[in-house]
Amino acid sequence: MYKRILAAIDSSERSDRVLETVENLARLTGAAVDVVHVGPSQIVYDTVVDIEDEQEAQKVVDNALARLKDAGVAVQGRVLTGLRGEVANLVADQARELGSDLIVLAPGHHTQLGVLFGESVSEKVAHQTPTSVLLVV
Repeated sequence: MYKRILAAIDSSERSDRVLETVENLARLTGAAVDVVHVGPSQIVYDTVVDIEDEQEAQKVVDNALARLKDAGVAVQGRVLTGLRGEVANLVADQARELGSDLIVLAPGHHTQLGVLFGESVSEKVAHQTPTSVLLVV
């Protein structure tokens, strides 16, 4: 079934449900898991502003790795960096690079301007990748 699952998480409570789902799928299928978190920046008046610092972003990944390792899941993780509008591209590119056969994320991750226009990261990921996408609510 699944051999390599990419879990895209953020610092919200929704990511707990993503990790729970990934943990269960990995246990059932024996899949390896890659956890990614995008430590985004945004452009404000032609200046790049960090929304989350590197330590905060790394802590999100480290907590996820610890949780999955404690459950006996083969896991690795990393923080990806990019602008807010690039999050979907970064996740889709990472899945391709790693050879993931499933991407798991929570719906409703909105880009800064996307909130106004209804554009979600999960929707963009689903449209940009041939990899199966599981949205966890």
